[in-house]
Amino acid sequence: MSLVLRSDDLPPDDRIEIIREAIWTEVMPVEISYDRPGPQIEVVCRLATAGSVNFSSARSTPTTLRRTPALARQDHDPKVFLAVQVSGTSMFAQGDNQAVLRRGEMAVYDSTRPYTVLNTTRTDLHYFQVPRSELGLPASTLDAVAGLRIGPDNNPLAAVVAPYFDTLGSTDVLDHPTAAALVAGPSIDLLRALITTHLADEPLAAAPLQGSLVLRVQEYVRMHLADRDLTAARVAAAHHVSVRHLYAELERAGVGLQDTIRALRLHECRRALRDPASAHLTVAAVGARWGFVDASHFGRVFRREYGMTPREWRAASG
Repeated sequence: MSLVLRSDDLPPDDRIEIIREAIWTEVMPVEISYDRPGPQIEVVCRLATAGSVNFSSARSTPTTLRRTPALARQDHDPKVFLAVQVSGTSMFAQGDNQAVLRRGEMAVYDSTRPYTVLNTTRTDLHYFQVPRSELGLPASTLDAVAGLRIGPDNNPLAAVVAPYFDTLGSTDVLDHPTAAALVAGPSIDLLRALITTHLADEPLAAAPLQGSLVLRVQEYVRMHLADRDLTAARVAAAHHVSVRHLYAELERAGVGLQDTIRALRLHECRRALRDPASAHLTVAAVGARWGFVDASHFGRVFRREYGMTPREWRAASG
């Protein structure tokens, strides 16, 4: 079901803080400023979820949203946003790129770097947020497209993609759980195709999403490395494939899932054991933080990998 926030339903003097809190907790931490006092603000904001796709729609008086460098550095699951302009004019800036959007135009940006969204007039926008790990695109591709204007005049898919996402945001389809779950995958596919087409990256655009499974799995593992239940079953379920299919694709790419998880966890343990910020933790606690719940097992695999025990490695730093 959707969560709808209307400024008319909020205490005038508390509107800005309530809206800010909703955006921070349900969408993404950003600094929000308006060109007028709280009692004069007019906002209608709708929040919904379709599988792993988070949706928000905002009709608002002029506002500025800034994801500051400090906010971008905070630990979080990296997200990619697609903004669809419904009415009014907005400016999006990230990195060296800047885009001015009008009706039917779009922009892509991500949560790991600072960005600014400037709405100088009354605007109506849809925002779609997708985990970067599920999009399955290299960071260089996302960096290249972030902050660019995407429209029917410069991307042949824009005339299809913008109305599709506008329909998702303007109707009640996301209020129906079954329908919302079914559109999540196609929505991610469309966003991926829009980005790769815009950059004229034919290999990426032509490759089916399945072809990026290994890349997406590796990114997912990195993001969930500290989770103790990071099993093949969980990884497969997160990517909507069977465990057998997951292992087959990884084997074809020469990637061992358990070997990858163990190697990455050992790397983080090795780093943490010499990090002053972790000096108060025992060796066993460091191992447990990165998924090694059995201290003896942690010691054995660490020594096999690095030729010394975790205690010896930590002591050598002194």
